[in-house]
Amino acid sequence: MFDEEEEYESEEDVKNDQWFKENYIDLIEEHPREWIAVMDGVIIAIGATRTEADDKAKVIAGEHDYSIYFINPTATVTDIGYAPR
Repeated sequence: MFDEEEEYESEEDVKNDQWFKENYIDLIEEHPREWIAVMDGVIIAIGATRTEADDKAKVIAGEHDYSIYFINPTATVTDIGYAPR
């Protein structure tokens, strides 16, 4: 049914993806440049690295599925490499 390279996305992942899309603007403001773990539409862990967020989420979620996302920052002066003259 699935190609060997195709990754299966659970119903929980799809729901978390939808929550992420609906809340992205707020997430950019509240968690720029951070990794978040989301379970059932709730942030369960935050980390500076994917590993940090994942490790925290594993403790909280146990055997339940969760999703990991990186929050890209909005474009800022430092992001575009602007330097005053």
